[in-house]
This record gives sequence, structure tokens and C-alpha cells, in this order.
Amino acid sequence: MAESAGQPGEFVSAFDAAFARLQVAVESACAARSEWPAGVLAGIRAALEWAAAEPAAAQLLTNEALAAGAPGFARYDRMVSYIADLLLPGRELATHGERLPEVTERAVASGLAMLVAQRLSLGRESDLPDLAPEVAQFALTPYLGTAEARRVAAGE
Repeated sequence: MAESAGQPGEFVSAFDAAFARLQVAVESACAARSEWPAGVLAGIRAALEWAAAEPAAAQLLTNEALAAGAPGFARYDRMVSYIADLLLPGRELATHGERLPEVTERAVASGLAMLVAQRLSLGRESDLPDLAPEVAQFALTPYLGTAEARRVAAGE
């Protein structure tokens, strides 16, 4: 389904519809896993596959949102907050969770969104699914440490 963001009201509707589809993909993938780290890997894989399959919608959630002024920034921020909230349970697993900077989840979530935006801008959305293990390792490392994040990301 092609997205249309010509007018502010059209942008809001198109963004909200695309975001809802992304949420369904991510939440369905995460729900199928009993452990949080495996759920993160599954959610990231689902999000990257979704972005590759629906590049116009992913473009709307990232680059177009950032270019849309206040309505876009507000929605982009909502998307980053959604991703960050999915990462919060990792603090309970981390032996040092209380020492993690308060911005950890938002920084990781923003990094993931910008990675997608960059690949879309370069017309390389087909690369996204192959990046899932590296992206998952990046997202899990603050909570699990490098070795365990690498093991989970490798699907071991």
C-alpha cells in the first residue's frame, strides 16, 4: 500500500497507519518468544523485514517524519519511545541496570531508526533483514554484555 503524506492531515493518517502495521509486526514477533533477549532479536528481525517489504511506509516513519516539522517530530518521537519501552525490561536482566544512563533505551532506539532511515535513503532497504544479528547485538549489549549479546544475536 503506497503512503501519501502530501498534506499535514494526510501525513498524520498515513504515519499512524504505517506505525500500527509496524507495531503489529514487532509485537507478534516478540510475543512468540518467552525470554526477553530472544524477543528483542525477533522484534528487530520483524521490524527490519517489515521495513524492507514496505519501504514507503518505513520511509514515512523515518525520513519523511523528520522532514514534516512539528507533526512529524511528535510522531517520530512516539515511535522512538515505543521502541525504547520495548528495551526497558533489559535493565532488570543487567547486573548493572541501575547504572545505565537514563537515555540508554532512547539512544539505542534512535540509532535503530536512523540505521533504517539511512538504508532507505540509499535505496538499500533490501540490506535491512541481513543486518538483524548485528542490530540485535547492538541493542542487547548494554543489558547483557558483549559476549552474551553476540550469542543471542547469533541465535544460539
